[in-house]
Amino acid sequence: MFKSTILTILYFVIFFHQGAVAQCSLSSTNLATSYVSNNSNKGEMFNIVATNTVTLLCFDLNLILGSNGNYEIYYKVGSYVGSENNAAAWTLIGSNPSVPCVGFDTPSPMDIPLNLVIPSGQTYAFYVTATNVAATTGIRYTNNAGYTTIASDANISIAGGIGKAYPFLTNYNNRSFNGTVHYALGNVLPVEFKDFTATAINQSVLLEWETESENNSDYYEIERSSNAQDWNKLFKTKAVGESTVVKSYQEIDTQPLDAISYYRLYQIDLDGERTLLKTIGWNNIPRLFSNQLHLFPNPAKEMTRIYGEESELRELVLLNQIGQNITDQLSVHKHADYLEIDLSGQKPGFFILKSKTLSTILIKE
Repeated sequence: MFKSTILTILYFVIFFHQGAVAQCSLSSTNLATSYVSNNSNKGEMFNIVATNTVTLLCFDLNLILGSNGNYEIYYKVGSYVGSENNAAAWTLIGSNPSVPCVGFDTPSPMDIPLNLVIPSGQTYAFYVTATNVAATTGIRYTNNAGYTTIASDANISIAGGIGKAYPFLTNYNNRSFNGTVHYALGNVLPVEFKDFTATAINQSVLLEWETESENNSDYYEIERSSNAQDWNKLFKTKAVGESTVVKSYQEIDTQPLDAISYYRLYQIDLDGERTLLKTIGWNNIPRLFSNQLHLFPNPAKEMTRIYGEESELRELVLLNQIGQNITDQLSVHKHADYLEIDLSGQKPGFFILKSKTLSTILIKE
């Protein structure tokens, strides 16, 4: 009894201390699954089906006891089934570099605002995952006998799901999501938000976003960070205020950071209320290392990323210390601007990474 009381107090202290509470304050409705876990992995995919139009605000999750690390949330329109390993089909909603586990089989707030409207009758898929490959962070879930509805109420149902190795790697079928969905009925956002994107223009980054409607909107702010934790204001853009048609906005970051830039977009009402719409990442590494291969990390314990020209990465091979081609023994995952190699099955040592015309040394710790 005493332990249970302490965990409950700790939950409320952490929940009301974190910034995502403001994003969940509109919610008068929560739907929770059973927090009765018997398995775990880095991540989980599941579906949310909307009977009525709802605005998803945030998630609580069942996390591995004692963990504190970085987590990401992705979504896609439609079911996750058929897109389990297709990273290009998913959109990153946001991340949090320090999500603490409140307790075993206990809701841990993710502090990652969703602000996502699901229209009536639509199915949206979600992928929630820890990103610390080597650390003991991850998601707790429950084994089941197959795809099933895990929880439902008059407005939404939670269905699925599967466990996942990070990122978009091995599937572990028949795993039920352990979590709480915080949502509001209808579209409660001050703007109907479409998307926020980053595109390269020479040595600059074009930041664009669109809204389908706006109400009581004053301005937008874009903040930038090198680590998704420490943020600086970059732009303040005046909003149209009131609109029922599509409106487009753009800003140009003429001096992006040398490696990875994170951008997050806020909308601010006339009364000062702030809403985080979306966080995105922009990777400047491929342009910095043109005409060469760049590995990060190197030395690597499990996973390493290879950046370079697309024509070079297309014919990538890995040789061991005696010159044998061991590429077929590795799990290689293609992303938009880099490749990722899983070295966890290899013994420590030196390897030679060769592309079409380039080569470099890779060290496995």
